[in-house]
Amino acid sequence: MRRYSLASLLVCLILPLAPVHVPASDGSTLSGEVLYSNADVPLAATLRIPPGAGPFPGVVIVHGSGSSDRSNPWTSAYATALVERGIAVLHPDKRGSGASGGDWRKATFSDLTEDALLALDLLLANPAVDSSRVGLIGFSQGGHIVPLAATRSSAVRFVINVSGSVVPMMEQIGDELRSMGRREGMPESELSVIQSIHEHGVRYALTADGWETYAAALAEAGRGRLGGTEVLAGFPAEPDAPAWGVLRAMGDYDPLPYWRDMEVPALFLYGGRDANVDVSKSVNLIGESLKQEGPGYGLLLFRNNGHALYREDAMDFMARWILDGGVD
Repeated sequence: MRRYSLASLLVCLILPLAPVHVPASDGSTLSGEVLYSNADVPLAATLRIPPGAGPFPGVVIVHGSGSSDRSNPWTSAYATALVERGIAVLHPDKRGSGASGGDWRKATFSDLTEDALLALDLLLANPAVDSSRVGLIGFSQGGHIVPLAATRSSAVRFVINVSGSVVPMMEQIGDELRSMGRREGMPESELSVIQSIHEHGVRYALTADGWETYAAALAEAGRGRLGGTEVLAGFPAEPDAPAWGVLRAMGDYDPLPYWRDMEVPALFLYGGRDANVDVSKSVNLIGESLKQEGPGYGLLLFRNNGHALYREDAMDFMARWILDGGVD
């Protein structure tokens, strides 16, 4: 353990659908469907309480990019493993996914952050949960959301980032495009072309200006060796493609300032063979930028794992870390 010290607040109402959960006398794990809302966006989740006598530490799962709900095998595996280790878990359907309303394609990082904090409020309302040991666990892009949430609410007592980069969102998309290109065997000259198209696309997404430049660069690349490649086919070809709306909603969000401003313990988990995130870049930024004093943070790097990182030994460590209040 190393120790470190392109993809507005709202009036909210919490509406539990199930009775307040308490540990079951027969030792079984209790699960219940709950409903809450962010203004006019209804959100659904499963609240799982471990067996035995509480109160228990608790976590809210924060999904990654795109559509994701409680059927997601990655987040579901973490939810089950944590409950088995004595952690209460609130596992939501991301807005616009599963039984939740709204549309993630139009959601800003601020919107998604408020969704997470409302879920945390619901978790805190349960008498079986220890309010002094509750936090958020973000997966992939969800790792961009959890530090913002921690700076907005003192109820967040710890955060965990699983495979989430700490670079600006648009830079992360560029990193992922280059990784795709390398997997397709592109030389650096072609990767530079991809990067240039990406930069033109970012300009158009954020300013609605420069479509002609972007479209010309995309068309020229398509006439050459890059034509027909997976990475080039991923770029939107029309000025009104839905992808532009998603990118505009993301904006130029940068999570690193929020990581710097946090005053609660943090735990980072990465796989050394992550094909989505430039892990070395994020690890270096964490070491250079985060405070050495105060609550500190921990980082686990599993060199032979990929983006969808899951390991039983990692779950053992994570559970102990949560149970101990973020002390490693």
